[in-house]
Amino acid sequence: MSENNNTESKKKVPKSKKVDDDDDEDVIYADPTVNKVPNFEVSELSFILTQPSLISQHEDVEKSVMEKIKAEHMAPYYKYLTHEYLPKDKNNKTVIPFDEKLYKELLDLNEQNITELKERITEIEENDEGELELAQSWIKLGEYYAQIGDRENAQEVLEKAITKAISTGAKIDIMLTITRIGFFYNDQHFVKEKLEAINSMLEKGGGDWERRNRYKTYKGMHCLAIRDFKEAAGLLVDSLATFTSTELTSYENIATYASVAGLFTLERTDLKLKIIDSPELLSLLTTNSALQSISSLTISLYTSDYSSYFPYLLETYDNVLIPCKYLNKHADYFVRAMRRTVYAQLLESYKTLSLTSMANAFGVSVDFLDNDLGRFIPNKQLNCVIDRYNGIVQTNRPDNKNSQYHLLIKQGDGLLTKLQKYTAAVKLTGSSDHAA
Repeated sequence: MSENNNTESKKKVPKSKKVDDDDDEDVIYADPTVNKVPNFEVSELSFILTQPSLISQHEDVEKSVMEKIKAEHMAPYYKYLTHEYLPKDKNNKTVIPFDEKLYKELLDLNEQNITELKERITEIEENDEGELELAQSWIKLGEYYAQIGDRENAQEVLEKAITKAISTGAKIDIMLTITRIGFFYNDQHFVKEKLEAINSMLEKGGGDWERRNRYKTYKGMHCLAIRDFKEAAGLLVDSLATFTSTELTSYENIATYASVAGLFTLERTDLKLKIIDSPELLSLLTTNSALQSISSLTISLYTSDYSSYFPYLLETYDNVLIPCKYLNKHADYFVRAMRRTVYAQLLESYKTLSLTSMANAFGVSVDFLDNDLGRFIPNKQLNCVIDRYNGIVQTNRPDNKNSQYHLLIKQGDGLLTKLQKYTAAVKLTGSSDHAA
């Protein structure tokens, strides 16, 4: 991959300049780039600083965040981070202290660069250098605002750049950049709105395979963040073999997210094929600790290795869910659902099972198991009852034939309704033709 995170194939683009009628128009090969703005690493690291349970990482993370803020001259984000985002302790101090001198130094650099970018726009407009150059100059200004963390100006300028863009593909690229601003601040309502706009462009025939593929990754990330794990699994698993959206997140992160969503929603056959045996995931296992944790949990469930399941579930909670700004708020929900899943899998093989045997299988106490099963039984998330007197769990599997019968009746009623509407429509059409 190039230094500018280039993710698109070379395209033949005419120079956007005026030529005499007698001259042949020069043709160059433009190599469109997708820049990593805003820098998702800054946002992901900053989130870790908001988690008290991750305090052991705070010192190293603080250094990394400040290095990136200084390198990218992120004055607006530095102020936002220290004044609004990071929690304050009892002395009203944040993990990263606000340095007024540093802020002013960064702000001066911002003003200098912004002035140069605006002067370039004015120069292009005055010299009538062409629509393409003008659109690109607006994009550069908008991306610079996004880079330094000036959200309001970034969005305003990039939206103006859309009106200057020549092609639908270029407009989609700008919209994806605006969407990344939403991801950077984890504003999923904003992300949803922008993704819907991009999808509308794509449905009208705009965008090549590359842009459609990037949209799929963005949509999968959004679905993960709003706990739509089913759709997230389909989109992110498909993205593994064609991933190019390094401006949004890392490939290692996508692999981890796909594994989390896949474990939560896929049936055993697909779980084995798309997650456990995935060559893309297997190639990363030795390099990524988060992926190792979720993969170990997945394998323990698939192989019914119940003694290691809860330790791996706890490891996944600590290493995968809590540090992730997209999964953190779903961590308890995920863990609860995965406990129910493993209980249901074990009980599927038995009509009755002693609480002691079941507790031993999971390596937990009988009291813990009794209380935990009690969370799922009353609302029928587990089809069983606990006989505390005899110390056993009795399964009461639903009558599949009865449920299939009711489903058939329901589908039959739906079909009859459609046929009745169709018949009525045909009769109406026939009457109209006869009257004519």
